Amino acid sequence: MKKILYFLTMALALIVVSSCSEDDVVYNTAPRAAFTMSEAPEGYEINKAITFTDASTPEANTNIVSWLWSFGDEANTTSTEKSPTFTYTKEGVYNVTLTVTDNHNLKATLTKSITVLDPLAAISVQWAANLSGSVTGGSSPAVSADGKAVYMLTGGNAAEPGRLTAFNIASGGTSWVLDIDAAMVSNHPTGSAAAGCKDIYSSPSVGADGNVYFIVRDLKDAGANRRLFTFAAKPNGSVAWTYAGPDANLYAITPAVDAQGNVYTAQRKGKIWKINNGECTEYASGLGDITGGLSVSKTGQLYGAGKGNTGYFGFDIAAGAGAWVYNAEFGAAPTAFTGALRSSTPSIGADGTLYAVADKTTGGMVMALNADGSLKWKYDTNTSIADGGVAIAADGTVYANLGIATEDIPSGVVALNADGSVKWTYAVEASVQTTPMIDNRGYIHFIDAQGTYYILKADGTLFSSLSLGEACKSTPVMDAEGNTFVVVTKDGALQMLCVRTRAASYATDAVWAMRGQNPQRTGLQK
Repeated sequence: MKKILYFLTMALALIVVSSCSEDDVVYNTAPRAAFTMSEAPEGYEINKAITFTDASTPEANTNIVSWLWSFGDEANTTSTEKSPTFTYTKEGVYNVTLTVTDNHNLKATLTKSITVLDPLAAISVQWAANLSGSVTGGSSPAVSADGKAVYMLTGGNAAEPGRLTAFNIASGGTSWVLDIDAAMVSNHPTGSAAAGCKDIYSSPSVGADGNVYFIVRDLKDAGANRRLFTFAAKPNGSVAWTYAGPDANLYAITPAVDAQGNVYTAQRKGKIWKINNGECTEYASGLGDITGGLSVSKTGQLYGAGKGNTGYFGFDIAAGAGAWVYNAEFGAAPTAFTGALRSSTPSIGADGTLYAVADKTTGGMVMALNADGSLKWKYDTNTSIADGGVAIAADGTVYANLGIATEDIPSGVVALNADGSVKWTYAVEASVQTTPMIDNRGYIHFIDAQGTYYILKADGTLFSSLSLGEACKSTPVMDAEGNTFVVVTKDGALQMLCVRTRAASYATDAVWAMRGQNPQRTGLQK
């Protein structure tokens, strides 16, 4: 009996001891590692400090007692601070690792990737293609309706024809070349073996149907045989239709295309042509020497610029008559690209306000005109601005080039509020005679007369710049993929360049993102 009691007592003791041991065991788990990085909506850049903030969480009844950061740079830099800052000096993708340790010596690790950019390396040339002929009067490229090609006009001479060249955007190769002289001869209404063009000052535009529109003057024939040709070229380079009108002098006209597909051109005798599938309605505008434009509003107003007192004008298409002319304080445009002729192209705001640059008797101005042609406001400049134009951001900010630089007065770009007050100016030593452009980030792009390409942030500070050549008279165009196309003179030769700038697209939400409003240069108000 004693033995039985003894065994029962020992068994109960073992059960009690065993139960107490299980209750006293504590199983600790590691903390959870987490961290954030200081915000950089426009991307992280070299030589700018980045703050790494610990957001780790310990388990209940524990504390995090140490932090070890590794920044992934070449020097294998580390930090034991809880929330350190670090500055990268080279562009790249870096793995940032945080290891946290709690008071039970349990560890947790988290790694994140961070991309750091060098703004000075933001601009790169993807391809360059040689251009035959000449580029004058600010002639600029346009992008095809399907986004696969970019088009450029070049002038001819006594031996060489004028050309419309299509470049493949993906490869930079030449898709086709339209011999404009041969097209003039083939489409001359009364027959001519001598028709052809020399300098071409105009720029192409592209309709929704894919046709490429441009206007050129026959300067190789003589007398009554001379014609002023408006062409529509198909996307494959063949001629869709031609209108060969009476001869007249011509300058920097980009055909405007309205929502119905009507094409508008103008010439220096004050005539305006509305062309549909080769059929022309001619308007005697009552205006003088039309040299720049064109832009067309949703309400059927056509806008352009002219030499001397022609100034800027509004033309009522439905009425077939000139609506107004604004030429107050205008000068004689002696600083223009060519022969005191204005090539500037007006831009149209969301509310119908017309924005433009102009030369004055002394200096120049950026101006806003009401729909009736009256002055809304003007911003006076010390520089003459006979060429170029205005881009308009989604918030109504107006960006304009500042024209001709002198030894004492720089050029550049100015940003104006919708009421004409100054936001900022960015100065460069070379002349800027081309229109600014806005990308999807709200960055402003422009190129100066010496071929340096600039990108400014929305606050007017420099993001990046790069010399692309020795000279430029051509306004860049950006497509929906962020490719920028511009013609420069490099090593004495004309080149079409495809440039990447880290933009994803042009500013599709902008009121007027670039010259001609869109990559097709239709000049149609949104």
